[in-house]
Amino acid sequence: MIINNNVINAFQEGKGEGYYITPEVLLWRSVIVRAIMDALDIDIHAWGLSRRRIVEEANAWFDTKDPYFVEVCENGNMSAYWVCRIFEKLKNGNVKKVFKSKNLNKFLTEYICKFENEK
Repeated sequence: MIINNNVINAFQEGKGEGYYITPEVLLWRSVIVRAIMDALDIDIHAWGLSRRRIVEEANAWFDTKDPYFVEVCENGNMSAYWVCRIFEKLKNGNVKKVFKSKNLNKFLTEYICKFENEK
């Protein structure tokens, strides 16, 4: 279970430091992390045209007007705009080079789960 240690006020809405992310929220946030990795062309087990199609579709998915994208973000208790902003920062930050031979999936999952409700 992933614990949210980033909440400042422990009495806020009965939740606080040590608040557990529910399995359902973790699942939806993991979907977002996988889409980020696909869009950045990291750890995709496909080659050629299939790989290119996965990357293109993943990049197109990060659109606040896409109802499926918005639904996944809402199910993960996250704002679609916030997720798009984080994705753009990662995309522009040359993440492939920075995280070469490191576990980006683990880093992103832990990073995204530090936020209790980013709406």
